This record gives sequence, structure tokens and C-alpha cells, in this order.
Amino acid sequence: MIRIFVVLVLLLIALMVGAMVFDDRGYVFVEFSGWVVEMNVFSLAISLIFIFVGFLLINWLVKNALRAASGSRNWFGNWGARKKQKAFTSGLIALAETNYLTAKNHLSKIENEDFDGINLLAAAEIEMQLGQSQQAQTYWRMASTYEKSALAANLCLIRFALNQQQNDEALQLIETLNAKQKEQATVIKLWAQALAQAGKWQVLKGKLKTWKKALGEDYPALMQQASKGSFAEIASKQGAVELKQNWLDQPRATRKDPAQQAAYIQQLIDQGMYADAEQVLVEQQKSGPNSLLVPLFKQIKLPNPTASIRLLESWIKRDELNVDLLSALAHVANASGDKVLAEKALGKAIKLANRQQDLLLMAEIKESQHDDSQALQLYKQSLAQQPR
Repeated sequence: MIRIFVVLVLLLIALMVGAMVFDDRGYVFVEFSGWVVEMNVFSLAISLIFIFVGFLLINWLVKNALRAASGSRNWFGNWGARKKQKAFTSGLIALAETNYLTAKNHLSKIENEDFDGINLLAAAEIEMQLGQSQQAQTYWRMASTYEKSALAANLCLIRFALNQQQNDEALQLIETLNAKQKEQATVIKLWAQALAQAGKWQVLKGKLKTWKKALGEDYPALMQQASKGSFAEIASKQGAVELKQNWLDQPRATRKDPAQQAAYIQQLIDQGMYADAEQVLVEQQKSGPNSLLVPLFKQIKLPNPTASIRLLESWIKRDELNVDLLSALAHVANASGDKVLAEKALGKAIKLANRQQDLLLMAEIKESQHDDSQALQLYKQSLAQQPR
């Protein structure tokens, strides 16, 4: 329609230019059923333009009248949709600018509009920032009815439940997710957190075997936590002897898992079974130090930890700048009463890295030697360091 109008206008302009060039306005005579119309070229051009514009206006009115009669909400064109989009955009911008009340005002206007639930997720975030957690939950539940926002809304509900220690509710929400959603790494991590907070260690251990790839770097810590909880449960209910037997009954793959080894050794230490813990630490690291196991040497309290000291010193000979090994040796030696070896190892470790735990141990040694000024200096120095 617009093209036809443009062509018509161009033709009329050509007629008018021609009339002006030849200084002849022309003459038009029309007779129809007794009606006679006489005009020049300029009058004809203006008349045709008005007729065409009138036709476009009538066409627009007829179309919108039909839309209104058929129930269309947009018979005033796109004006309503533009206002809603403007409120949506303004609300998101205000949220990003942390103008929460302004954002709330904008988004409240489109609360019942279809923005695939994104407006409801944003509204929930605003309510959380304003301290209105109940209203935020309402918005999340509303957003969960939209397919594109369902997972995001449920994740928010699960996180909120976990933060409130409502672990059973979080697990129930996870169960409502479909199979594909349950396979996502974000869901799996929250699932593991919910099981851990609920103390369902056996269930968590069983599921971690299939979640290893999805969890990635988080797997060792979670497996260690689950195993620790499981072993603690066994030790408290059945005793230390049953704990050791349970470990020996585990499949070889389980006993070779560093995370589960660390959990088992930690439980032995918690039970005061330092000799058994040292034995496992040494046996499981014959091929070299493991980052999950080395820190556990620091908790060994034996009068004669020969095996631990010999192993740590052999590793240090090959890696003299390893702070973790030097620190572990210092703690083992100090617990056994060998202050000389402990001070020597600590001196090297502190030169390489001023770690709070090592500084505090060195301060204790200096204090036992009645070197109070040096001890005080070390205590002050430790306050500026983060715990390691």
C-alpha cells in the first residue's frame, strides 16, 4: 500500500512539474451520470492525494474495528505493548542500579503480564533486597509456572530453603524437577548440599559416585564430608573397632579414594587413635604426598612418630620449598616434644610463607623457651595473616 502511494505521489509530482515547465496548468473534464467536474492538473493532484489518504484512513478504521470485534487487545496498535516493555526495561535498569523501590514500582505494573517469568524473577530479587522474603517466595512460585523460568525459580526456592536450614523442603523441591533438570551441575551441587545439611551421609555417598563428573573440583571435598559424616555415625553407634572393620570391608576403589581416606583418617584422629591414623597416612602415601592427606599429619600426637617424620623428611629432601610439608613436619615434631626439629622446620616454612598457624606454633615454642619478646612479635604478626 505504501509503495502504491509513493508511486502515485511521484506521478502527480511529475504532472505538476510538467505543467509548470510548459506554463500550462492543463484542463480536466469529467462527466458521469449527469455529474460534471472541471479542474486543472494541480487541483487533480491535490484531490487524488486526499482521496488516497481518505482510503487509507477508512482501511485502518475497518481493520481495527474487526480486531476489536474479534477480541484483540491491541486494536490501538502497539501502544499498550510499548508501555509494558518500557516498564519492564525501566524496572530491570533500576534493579541493576540498586534503586529497589523504583524498580518495584515499574515491575508491579506488569506483574500479570507474560514476560516468560523474567519480570517475576526480577521482582523476587527486589523483594529479597528489601527484606520481604515471603513476597519473594510468592514471585518465585509464580515464575515457576513459566517453562523458560521454571528451573531458575526453583533454584532460588531451593537456595532459600537451604539458607533457612529447611533441608527437607529443599529436597522435596529438587524431587519435583524433571530428569533433565536434575542432571545439571547447579542442581546436583544444591542436592549434595541439601543431603549434607540433612545429615543423610549414606544417601549422599551413594549419589556422589554418579555425580563425580558434574561436581568436578567440588567432588573431593563433598566425598570427604560425606565419608566423614558416615564414619562418625558408625563410630558413635558401633565404636572404634567397628569403624576399622567397616573401612576394611569397603571395596578397594573406595579405600583408594583420597577423599574417603582423609575422612577415615580424620575419624581415627577424632577417636584419639593416633597410631592407627599415622599408619594409614604413611601406607596410603608411599607413592608420594597427597594434598588431602598431608595436612592431617598436623593432628598426629604421638611420643615417637618415627614413620611420619621419616616420610616427611624424605619428601622435603626432594622438594625443599614445599611449605605444606615443612609445616606438617613442624607440627608432628612439636607434638612429640622435639622442639628443635619443630623450630627448624618452622623457620624455613615462615621464610617461605607467613601463615598464621605456623606463626602461632612458633610463638608457642618461643614462649616455652621464655623468649617473651620474640613470642609477642610472632603473635602480633599472626594477627595480620589469614588462617591456613
